[in-house]
Amino acid sequence: MAKQDIIIGTQNAKAGDTLYTAFTKTESNFTELYAKDVVIEGDVASLQADTSTNTTAIAANTLATASNAVNITANSSAITANTALITGFTRTYWFDASDTATTSSPIVHGAGATNTYLTNNAIGSNTTSYNPDSNDVLWDPATNKFNFTSLKVGDTVFFRVDINLTNSAAQEVDLFMSLAEGSAAPYELNMNHTYYKTASNLANDTAIFEVYIGDENTRTGGARFRFGSIAAATIVVNGWYYKITVV
Repeated sequence: MAKQDIIIGTQNAKAGDTLYTAFTKTESNFTELYAKDVVIEGDVASLQADTSTNTTAIAANTLATASNAVNITANSSAITANTALITGFTRTYWFDASDTATTSSPIVHGAGATNTYLTNNAIGSNTTSYNPDSNDVLWDPATNKFNFTSLKVGDTVFFRVDINLTNSAAQEVDLFMSLAEGSAAPYELNMNHTYYKTASNLANDTAIFEVYIGDENTRTGGARFRFGSIAAATIVVNGWYYKITVV
């Protein structure tokens, strides 16, 4: 219903609504306002009920979330504990270190020298790895040595070493791995022996071998590759791939 205005006319003109008509309109206006007030009170009560219900639901969901978080933590701890109990399996991860420095500045080996060690800056475009557990990288370009201290006795490391050799005449060459350096019992393994019948220019020489971490000297002592030959040569290191098997 639209608002009913009371006609009052001008003062003392007796042209406005009668007293009866004026109060009839007043009553109608009050009746409509009261009816709307009842509706508003009902809406407020409904809103308060919905708010209470939602607050209860939120509290229940918060408790459920907290309970689930506790369960997740418990399950994570159980998984960690069970993983520690798993035995009899091996894990592997690998690295491929590619060199760039010796392409422009080859390593010079003097005839009969016994201290020609291979270097690798490990920044070549082929440098990559498969290391899902973020294990330590074994090759350290800063020292040009392998560091096996992150391994344990019983683990193994498989190597593939790739170099290019330039020599001026027929000669025999050896590629050694010096192990347990700095320990009380250093030793070397001959990884590869090659005989070149004639002079060669950047001839490829690849050595494939495996090292067993058999004792603490091998594990804690440094390791590196040494080139040996009674004749002079220059060496370009392409890089080396190595795969660790953890037992």
